Amino acid sequence: LGDSASVLKEIVSGNHAFSKVLANAERPMILVGNTVLQGHDGAAVHQIAADMSLKLKKSKKVEKDWKALNVLHRVASQVAALDLGYKPGVDKMAEKPKLLFLLGADAGLVKREDLPKDCFIVYQGHHGDHGAHMADVILPGAAYTEKTATYVNTEGRAQQTRRAVTPPVYARDDWKIIRALSEIAGYSLPYDNLDEIRRRLSEVSPNLTRYGDVEEANFFNLALGLMQSSKAQLPKNPLQPSILELKDFYMTDAISRASQTMAKCVNAVKTMK
Repeated sequence: LGDSASVLKEIVSGNHAFSKVLANAERPMILVGNTVLQGHDGAAVHQIAADMSLKLKKSKKVEKDWKALNVLHRVASQVAALDLGYKPGVDKMAEKPKLLFLLGADAGLVKREDLPKDCFIVYQGHHGDHGAHMADVILPGAAYTEKTATYVNTEGRAQQTRRAVTPPVYARDDWKIIRALSEIAGYSLPYDNLDEIRRRLSEVSPNLTRYGDVEEANFFNLALGLMQSSKAQLPKNPLQPSILELKDFYMTDAISRASQTMAKCVNAVKTMK
């Protein structure tokens, strides 16, 4: 259809050849990668995608509860972090932090050279990837196979995992590490087991303990109103992905990068070219 955001505007206005095809669809679905929403013009792209989904949902052919707009996230349980109130992006970080606590932050977005020389870095996580390499202190956490935990998938459905294997040596469940740190700091957190943590989750974001249910986007109309008040303009330049060729397809996260099996897969692909 095109490689610029202006094509989306043409489709919404009905001036594109594909507009009629989309209007006649019974189950239209718009998939937006979260990367395109992270730039300075992300709000404008989000708005035009939301306008398109609203227009599609007004069609008599589309069911009322059909979800036309879907945002794909790249990081496990990023949706849950947003539900809890975390703000995405390193730009929200203080300009000159004295202490930086990296909780499973292995994407390499924070670099040591961008921080003050006296900044003390604490890394909590597993597999010791980008975040661990620049840390002053490493607190080994349990991997997803080594703990009973709650995750939220990209559609907003809370899911529960069970421990399959015991964490190695000094590794602990993440919540236990944070609970111990709070006691050392003199501000003990008011929970000592998973049941108490889940009760607290229910208070902050009730959908996180409704396992198997999809939480509706209750503030969709409010978000749309905020986007419409934004002065962001659609980008004029072509939309280009950050990676045009995924060379290391089998090693794109902290776990797979530490896997000997995945390393063999990468080498096997290279020999096939």
